[in-house]
Amino acid sequence: MSDALPTARLPRWMPIGSEPELCPAGTWWDAVRTPEHVGRRAVELIEEQGLAVGPVILDEGGREPRMYFLTPAGTSARWEEAETVALGLTCHVVVPPAERTASPGLHWYRLPARPHTLNLPDGLHHALIKARREREGTV
Repeated sequence: MSDALPTARLPRWMPIGSEPELCPAGTWWDAVRTPEHVGRRAVELIEEQGLAVGPVILDEGGREPRMYFLTPAGTSARWEEAETVALGLTCHVVVPPAERTASPGLHWYRLPARPHTLNLPDGLHHALIKARREREGTV
């Protein structure tokens, strides 16, 4: 059984077909990039609070795997958090097609539940702070 959304429910920015696409940030969404180990823990922390996790892309390529949390457009203008990079206007993110939901390589760690569902910046920010502090042993 596939975790992919039915084509009729895909967000307009989601690549159609089997190949990832380079998509501009700042139009439909912004993205917050974080190291994979911090991002995975942040997802757990958000779920432990009973909150929904919005779309998250996992890029396992390279020597530093990264996660991209899609957030409302404009988030990058006010985002500040250590070990993260906010990607907004003038930035691009490689977005996998909906059917790519498993390793290896670039895939959806969490698919969008609905076309306009994104990660809430405040909840994500708090989860990333806690995840980073746990990793550093400063909690």
